[in-house]
Parts: sequence; C-alpha cells; structure tokens
Amino acid sequence: MRQKHHGSYRELLQLLRAQSDAPVIIYCQSRRGVDELSENLQQDGIRALPYHAGLATEERTEHQARFMHDDVSVLVATVAFGMGIAKPDVRAVIHYDMPKSLEGYYQESGRSGRDGLEAQCIFFFQYGDRTKLEFMILEKTDEQERRIARQQLQQVVDYSESIVCRRRVLLAYFGEEYQQENCGNCDNCLGPIATMEDRTIDAQKFLSCVSRTHQRFGMRHIVDILRGARTQKIRDLNHDQLTTYGIGKDLSVDEWTYLGRSLLQQGLLSQTVDGYPVLRLNQLSLEILRRQRSVEIPSMPARQQKTSDTTSSRMSALEPEDMGLLQHLYDLRKQLADSQGVAPFVVFPQNSLLAMAQQRPQSQEQFAKIPGVGALKLEVYFTPFTHAIRNYCERHNLAMGLEPQKMEGASTLKVNVSAPTRQLTLELYKQGRSIKEIAEERNLKPDTIMGHLADLYEAGETINIEQLIQHGHYNAIVDALRQADGRVLGTVKDFLGDEYSYGEIRLVRALVRGSRGTSV
Repeated sequence: MRQKHHGSYRELLQLLRAQSDAPVIIYCQSRRGVDELSENLQQDGIRALPYHAGLATEERTEHQARFMHDDVSVLVATVAFGMGIAKPDVRAVIHYDMPKSLEGYYQESGRSGRDGLEAQCIFFFQYGDRTKLEFMILEKTDEQERRIARQQLQQVVDYSESIVCRRRVLLAYFGEEYQQENCGNCDNCLGPIATMEDRTIDAQKFLSCVSRTHQRFGMRHIVDILRGARTQKIRDLNHDQLTTYGIGKDLSVDEWTYLGRSLLQQGLLSQTVDGYPVLRLNQLSLEILRRQRSVEIPSMPARQQKTSDTTSSRMSALEPEDMGLLQHLYDLRKQLADSQGVAPFVVFPQNSLLAMAQQRPQSQEQFAKIPGVGALKLEVYFTPFTHAIRNYCERHNLAMGLEPQKMEGASTLKVNVSAPTRQLTLELYKQGRSIKEIAEERNLKPDTIMGHLADLYEAGETINIEQLIQHGHYNAIVDALRQADGRVLGTVKDFLGDEYSYGEIRLVRALVRGSRGTSV
C-alpha cells in the first residue's frame, strides 16, 4: 500500500523504470484515467498502451496482442482487461486507483507472478478515490445494489488502512484463516514495528465532536469541524458554534483522519455501512469520553518517498555485464517468438532466461539443466541460445558453463576468481596500471575491471581497492547499499545518480562485505 499524493506519478515512473521493461499491468478506475496515464507514460519514455471498453474492438485486440508478445511492456487498463489472460510473466500489477471490491482486487492482483517468480502488487491509496466511487454508487437505482456496493467499498478501505498482515485480511475475506503471524511478503509484515502513541486526549476531542453533531455525519465533516474549516456546510448547520469547532487546528487533516480510522479499526468507534458512512459512538467510545479507557494507536506512517526494491532476488544476483547478456537473450527470444507467431514466454519463461544468463550453458548437458528445458526445447533451441551466449561472452570476456549455488535464499553464482580474465586484471593492476589503462588494453569497460577487482578482494586477495573510490563517495554508497539491502546494484545506482559508477559501487560493496571498509 502506498499513499497517493502529488508525487505519486514520479514514484510510478521509478517503479516502471526499475522493472527493466518487464511486463506490468496498471489498473485505473475510468477510461479517461487510462488514456491520460498511458499518454503521460509514453511521453516519459515508457512503452505503454491503453486498454478499455471505449476503444474499438480491433484496437483493443491489437493492444492486447502487442502486450502479450512483449512489443510493449506496460498496459494501462480498466477492469475490462484481464479475464482469461494467460500471461505468466507479469512482474507487477499496480492499482493506480482504488478498486471497487476486495474480490476484484484479488483477481486483478493475482495476474502477476504466475510463472512462480517474484512479482509485486502495488496499490496507490487515497480517500479522493473513495469519493468518486461513492458518487458512482449513488447513480445505481436499486437500493440493494447500492448497499452491497458501499459494503464492498468499505472493505477495500479497511484493507487499505489495516496495520496487520494483508494476506490474513484477504484470506479472511474469503472465509479462510491464515495461521502465521508474519507472511514475510506484505508491507505490514516487512515494515518496521510501529511505535504506539497515547492519543487519549485527541480521541476524546474527536468523539466529543461526533456526539455534539448527534452522530449524523461522516469522517470528513467531523475533521473539518475540529480543524475550524469555513465550509458552507458548517455554516449552514451552525456547527461553527460548537465547542469542538477549531479545537484541533494543531493537527492536519491527514492526522485527524488517521486517528479516526484507527479508532474504527480498534472498535472504539462505529460506522454505518447501509448508506452514506456515518460515525456512531459505541460503548467503548463512551468509556473513552468518561475517562475510563485510554487510547493508543500506532504512530502515523511517514509518506513513502523512495521506491522499494522491485527486482526479484534472482534478478538482483546478476551483475551489470550479466544484465547485458540477459537482455541479449530477451532479444533472441523475441525474434524466435515473432518468427513462430507465438508469445515470447511460450519460447522460454523468464526464469529460464535468468538461469541461462547466470550459468551460461554451452554443452547439451548444461542446457538440459536449465529450468523449462525439456527434450523438445533442447532439440529446437539449444543451438540458437548457446551460440548467442557464446558470442556475447567472448565479446565481453565472460566465463561460461558456471555452476549455480544457493546463498542466503537467493539463486546466485560462485564467482570464478581464478578465471584468466580476472587474473589478467589482477596482474596488470599490481603492475601499477590505472583502471583506464587496463580497460583500454583489454578492450573492456572500466566498470568491468573494477568489478574484477571487487570479486578478487572478496575472495581474499590482498589488494588496495580503497584508493579507487572517489573522496566523499564511500559513505554515500554505504548508505544507499543499506537502504537496498546491499544487493540490487541497479536500485543503488538509480538512487545515487550518474556521479557514481557501477564499478565504484561494487568496490564499496566488497569493502562492506569484507568488514574492512573505512571512510574514504
């Protein structure tokens, strides 16, 4: 869950750019929202297309086909898209607007990660979306339909505001009980434990205002009274004459709303769901007003400004030059798929390409060990893929036929530090050659040379790599590595900017891992 605010579009861009052209579905409430968002993303260099019922049938079919065949990476859609779609490699489903029901959200978010690889479900939440949906509900002519729609909308809001495991909330909605305390996946379970604050006095102010308005109004009106707002509604009802009018000017609208939602979550306040949501006092509310009960709520979470790690653990194990090989394999897969008239994942799913980029197989025995390679695909694809791997590795001096090993729960590789390419780099470096000189002599990139030295240092080679880090860069890189758990170089690089190189980041990471780092 992410709070939606004026900077959310830039946040969305960061998320999409971090996905490296991986397939992503973005859901919006309206056709207009779909068109505007897809157009903005296109202008910012994202390969995105719209999909909604307002498009001509031929155009919808074309956009869906281009998404399925990886001609575009992002499809911005209303709920009209998705039913019967069998694209297993969707890496993220993003709800840029609030869904109408938890059931819909569950179905839509479930379209990510069907290939078994790590995927993300991100929900940008704001109360303004609720207002829009409530207006749409009012347009329904059947009272029973309106009542059910309001209940479903309230369930989405409750899910959004929940501070407990989101998997538990979703399964409870479908009548199932999740036994574990921590799922290890959702933001609530992965986030820091919130500090509890005593908010009894503020709660008394809030509940007193509900009482003095005769329990006839919703959250926003109560907050407006407490804040001393000069709305026409307050003036017409003479609510500016109440003793609670303006007694909460010291808190923002968001802070009062968060307090009100917390009271509802803890059962310290009730709310009607049959019609427009109206706040009502209950027995616990009265105990608070009588000073018989105190109120503690979690501290209000800070607005999330930084994009989180959006790359799977297997993807993060790849170094920059390996990422180039992965893209090379993506391109080959796309060419083969287009020539056969099938979607790229039919040729090979993403986890197969990740394994190829990591292990770089050359023999039939090695290729047969790649996930997703059966007898038929071994016969059909062995030659084109192993040739592509060999050509790329020879151009970039990369070793081939590597063996995978498990480390810290992620699929990663044991670096062969005795490989000739790294040993040659070490020999030249010990001769006093500069990084630039070694790179030019070996026809490699400076980042690759620094990567060799970082690998050698981590393997225990006694070399001075501290002198290769620019003055003042060490601490900044260490901070960025810690924020990204020290694993995802692309995330760290994006955070630091162009002033910092991949090679320098790898050197600092080697120092940190060796516990020999000093401020440089």
